[in-house]
Amino acid sequence: MEAQGEKLLQDLIKHEQSLLAKVEESKSQATKLIEAAKAEAENLLKEAKSKAEALAKAQVEKTQAEGEHVRKAILDEAQKVAADVAASAKQHRDKAIKLVMERLLP
Repeated sequence: MEAQGEKLLQDLIKHEQSLLAKVEESKSQATKLIEAAKAEAENLLKEAKSKAEALAKAQVEKTQAEGEHVRKAILDEAQKVAADVAASAKQHRDKAIKLVMERLLP
């Protein structure tokens, strides 16, 4: 009976050691998986940051180009208005000179 108890105890010890080895192996695998997940997350974060920076740069360039286009359109319109005002002023000046000359030299 004592031999059976001893064998049962030895089997129980072996089983416990086997379970402990499985637990250690599981811990090791979990650690490796966590490290791999962290590395992948870091890579994804770097990639996302790089894409965001590229998109932001493209948007800045697009906005600057649009701003330049609007600035040029406003400048062109202002130059047109200035030319119209100058032409109108010249026309009125010519009329004014004519009127003054007519009054001074009848």
